[in-house]
Amino acid sequence: MQQTTYTLLSPVKEEDLRLSFGHTRTVSYSESPYQIFEPTIQHYKKLAIGTYLWFIADTINWTTVACGGAFEQLLGIEESELLHQAPQALFNRTHPEDLAQMFAFSNYWVNHFMQLPPERKPHNRATIYLRMLNASNVYNWMMVQYADQLLDEKGNILFGLTLLTNIHHIKSDGIATMSILDTYDERCQQFICVDGKSLPNADAPAASLSNREIEVLRLLASGHSSKQIAAILQLSQKTVDNHRQNMLHKTECKSTGELLVFGIRNGYV
Repeated sequence: MQQTTYTLLSPVKEEDLRLSFGHTRTVSYSESPYQIFEPTIQHYKKLAIGTYLWFIADTINWTTVACGGAFEQLLGIEESELLHQAPQALFNRTHPEDLAQMFAFSNYWVNHFMQLPPERKPHNRATIYLRMLNASNVYNWMMVQYADQLLDEKGNILFGLTLLTNIHHIKSDGIATMSILDTYDERCQQFICVDGKSLPNADAPAASLSNREIEVLRLLASGHSSKQIAAILQLSQKTVDNHRQNMLHKTECKSTGELLVFGIRNGYV
């Protein structure tokens, strides 16, 4: 079984993320961002795997300059709550735990993107899997893709095109994860954000997991649900859930997210 390698990220605040984009700079862009992104946006109708919405963010002024899609059906908000506004309406609908992870990953990705040579920037794509409230105020899993960017002459991001798609029919549990796909050399890097305050004592002896528990843990880290793991390992779902609970008890972790971090830090994942 091939293991997935994760990078652990530390949380950041929204204002720190804005600084990474460079919101204090004064820049100008003569062309309409929508007109440049429109060919990509038109493909969404054919390629989207679920209900979706898109928006173009002005990263300097921290506002949305254009948007479209199924706002009410997807998130229970009006288009006017996002257009020409800060993205607070989206942040308010995001699960608090996942919002912190999204900020951390976005901060990492922006700094990573800025350091790439010009020829490699078009090949980098970032994706986040997180929970957001739908129109019924129930958390659904969403896929957030940083689909494209417009850059200034120094290679800094001026406008970003983001696609948000409902993937609850594909993913129904687990934890928020993030990835950067680099099509230049076909590499995909995976990320998990951690809150150091909630982790078990790193100096304490690591709990010992059984071979079966390690199998379950690795499949959880790969994004599989308990039902999917049960089918892969030919176990009952109840047995898989028991393995998960046993691992939480052994490691003194409070959530599956903490359990995955434990697995990464101790070489199980």
